[in-house]
Amino acid sequence: MKGAPPTKPEAVDQIWAIIKRVDERGRAIDERWGCGRLPTLVPVDWAAKFASQSSKFNHAIYQYDLAESLKHGEAMIRAYDRLEALAIEAGASDAPPDQWEFETDDGLVILIRDKSRLGQVQTRGRKCQVWSLDEIASVIRNAKIVAECKMAFPGAELVETRPARAVAESLLNDDVPFL
Repeated sequence: MKGAPPTKPEAVDQIWAIIKRVDERGRAIDERWGCGRLPTLVPVDWAAKFASQSSKFNHAIYQYDLAESLKHGEAMIRAYDRLEALAIEAGASDAPPDQWEFETDDGLVILIRDKSRLGQVQTRGRKCQVWSLDEIASVIRNAKIVAECKMAFPGAELVETRPARAVAESLLNDDVPFL
């Protein structure tokens, strides 16, 4: 019966594998071109064909129809490839990486998600530091006490940090409170 999960677990596993493959291709496309941006970079008739194919694929997987899911899943991969080729042919440029900007005492900092895109950051000629989330993770791994505090107190905000030497000197100069 269409619309209900297949009675054979292997059919469900196969449909999930198809979905995963199409989803991985879609994520790669979104990573390169921007989320949902690729259909806007090609002629309208091709964008409409893509939308139609996407609808057919979604209908097939919602119906738990293995044969149709496979057929339309493969067609989705070809559709992504065709749209990408059309965008390249039209001279469209990749989307710049998502970036977040903030100021520190040392100047502008730009934070991006993926370190492989460090060279694609839009600095607009400004002098700045560019950090990836991988680099921030490395800093956190080396700041064990801060990480432990954030784990112990969910929602806690890091307000200020001082170099380890400054902390040690301030402790040496503190009055002993229990004497």
